[in-house]
Amino acid sequence: MFNTARRDSEAAVRAAVGRREFDRAYRRGGRFGLAEIVSYAIQETPPTPSGSPSRTRTTPLTPRETEVARLVADGLGNQQIADRLVIARRTAEGHVERILRKLGFTKRSQIAAWVSGSGRA
Repeated sequence: MFNTARRDSEAAVRAAVGRREFDRAYRRGGRFGLAEIVSYAIQETPPTPSGSPSRTRTTPLTPRETEVARLVADGLGNQQIADRLVIARRTAEGHVERILRKLGFTKRSQIAAWVSGSGRA
């Protein structure tokens, strides 16, 4: 029963967004770790009724990652970010690591420059 529901769901999404977009998203989702899956599930803006995300495509960051990026740009360290957002230090570190990876950066200063110079965060 589960496999049938999954196949039906995948077929409906593939038909709605197109095979190419579905395959790209499916591959991307396959690379998520457990923490990223949970983060995506609880923090991502839900799709609009038309099926397209309501979050703009100009930023690859979730709303929470955008918030963390702004705090990095403000000069806060991971513990300060954790304290401000009332989350564990390791959770803050994970957000920063994902931000760096998603944006293709290696340094926190690059996040700060992106936030202040891009108008995206």
